[in-house]
Amino acid sequence: MKKWKNILMCVALGGALVSCVDLDIPPKNIMTNEDIYNEGGITAYMAGLYNHLPMEDFNMGDDGGRGGFFNWLSDKTTMGSTGEYANNVCGNSCVYGDKGYWKPAYQIIRQANVLIQDLPNYVGKLQGAEEWIAEAKFIRAYTYYALVKRYGGVPLVKEPQPITDDGSALNVARNSHEESIDFILEDLDYAMQYMTDKKTNGRANKYVAAAVKARVALYAGSVARYGSLYNYTGKSGVVLTGVPASKANDYFKQAYEATLEVAKGGYQLNNGADKRQAFYEVFDKATTSPESIFIREYDINNYVHSWDKLMSPERMVGFSYGGRYFVPLDWVELFDGLPLDSETGHLKTTDDDGNFIVYDSGHGIFDNAEPRLKASIMIPGDTYKGYELDMRWGLIDPSVDPSQKIKKEIPDDGKTTTGWDKIAESFKVNGQKVAIRTTRRPNDGETYKIGGVDTKIAICGFDGPATSSSNMCTTGIYGVKWLQRNLASGETQLHRSTQPWIDIRYAEILLARAEAAIELAQNGVASHNGADLLEDAMKCINDVRERAGAELLTSTAQLADMTAPTNVRGTGKNSMIFAPTKGLQIVRVERYKELAVEHKLYWDLRRWFTAREQIYEFRWRMLAPYLFASTAEVDPDSGIPHGKYIFDTRVADSYGGQHNFDQKYYYEKIPDTERKVNPLLEQNDMY
Repeated sequence: MKKWKNILMCVALGGALVSCVDLDIPPKNIMTNEDIYNEGGITAYMAGLYNHLPMEDFNMGDDGGRGGFFNWLSDKTTMGSTGEYANNVCGNSCVYGDKGYWKPAYQIIRQANVLIQDLPNYVGKLQGAEEWIAEAKFIRAYTYYALVKRYGGVPLVKEPQPITDDGSALNVARNSHEESIDFILEDLDYAMQYMTDKKTNGRANKYVAAAVKARVALYAGSVARYGSLYNYTGKSGVVLTGVPASKANDYFKQAYEATLEVAKGGYQLNNGADKRQAFYEVFDKATTSPESIFIREYDINNYVHSWDKLMSPERMVGFSYGGRYFVPLDWVELFDGLPLDSETGHLKTTDDDGNFIVYDSGHGIFDNAEPRLKASIMIPGDTYKGYELDMRWGLIDPSVDPSQKIKKEIPDDGKTTTGWDKIAESFKVNGQKVAIRTTRRPNDGETYKIGGVDTKIAICGFDGPATSSSNMCTTGIYGVKWLQRNLASGETQLHRSTQPWIDIRYAEILLARAEAAIELAQNGVASHNGADLLEDAMKCINDVRERAGAELLTSTAQLADMTAPTNVRGTGKNSMIFAPTKGLQIVRVERYKELAVEHKLYWDLRRWFTAREQIYEFRWRMLAPYLFASTAEVDPDSGIPHGKYIFDTRVADSYGGQHNFDQKYYYEKIPDTERKVNPLLEQNDMY
């Protein structure tokens, strides 16, 4: 295992084989077969391919480049509209189409094809040649899927193409969407049959292949069942986007059976008595966790990322670069244990008369939340990177006692936007404005009477939310997933983070198994090999929920429910997530809670074909805490005041613009540069 990681790191650094060449160039032009087809050569060569896999990790950009963190921090971060993530770059819009991932994929595919063509000649001569063939097919399948989920049908290049003077031999037309999917599944079936079952971090085995097959087949079944409106037949008569609806159950069955194969690999959820800690450890201990199935490792000397520096609150990284990882309130409200309004599904922060409910602390509203949420966001009052999180929109004037009623005036309807100055004026007692707010960076500090004593404090919290700093948490909630919470501020630097990226973990497999089972059960297939599919789905979901500390399902009737939800935000618990049936909404919500900020949910919305409706006039909502100055006390060591709070919920004060998803982006535009080179490439519909 250590040897494989060292090889991967060397290749990432650029010290061996594939990484130091243009992948367009056939390897035979650079080295001889004798260089490649020996144990050391093939291992290093394959490691180069792994390093170029289109894994959407900390570093991958839209076009497949891995130059750093561009994709997360630009308006191209698709997560900015799904409701799982927010930053101050894509606050008013996100760019969906024209991602352009194409050429790097075919470079990888060509190299895999060379191995698939040559390696049969070394069976009996090179140890494990059959396994290397299977591994090359896995890499080819993984890469083709990255194309197919973006574009639909793509040119299927199954063997190395000859290079001619005019390059015409390289021009290949697009295969159908269905053919492309089936070819990927065939490669994965081969990989499952011939790959080793040995587990090595950063490298695939037969169970990883099965996990990817489950992902691909789940995608295919969803496209077949929900994507018919966007089926498109090109001029050539080839169905470029769309899969026959009659294939849906077949694909869902393949997905279900693939998850059963993964289960044979000994993977399991990372559990523990401390539910919050157990979820933390999924990411903290990814290299040793029994939940990790396929990960990408990093190394301080060779291959790094910058997640900690960029995504930690600004104060915790020296007020430079940080503060770019916020969470919209809408996502938080999916979790159990929060005080929710039954009619809207929003946090209930007022009593029946519309007056704010007073809490004893800045974290009081989260005290009973499910542990998984507490391990996914930063909780006020808890310590991260040696700092106590201080989150506060402002103060309630020292003249106001917490027993006095303050009525909420700004509606929390997901539509109404109000400038921060107008918001302060809306908090009144006996007609007098009582909210105190500053636009300055919250570390400045001002003097007010706190608990009756003149005290210099930060009116808005040390960590926000603020309006005059671009990175001070406009939603009032920081995310914490992936962060090294105990890494000291001075050690949190650009290009120095090395925690692994988890591409596939067992929780995803359990939820894929549950989703496939529900899809089958709701469409005429009640059992599989004698097992009741809804019973199995309920167990899978409850396994995930039990680890999370969430409420468990009590009956398969909940999953069998084919009643259509309202599919209108703000109409009840979980109304943020759209689905064709209430039974399917359950598993979709669970994916949203479990797999947020793991580059999964955007692709879910596309394969479910709910992105257009779910991301329609969607605005980030925020949580705005207010401290009663009259009864607060300031900690002399930290300078942070503690006391009674009220919480307002509304559209974010800053970057509260609408997000919308154009239907044409269910399938992306074939890059114009590629169509100029290859005239046989037909463009997708609506471009």
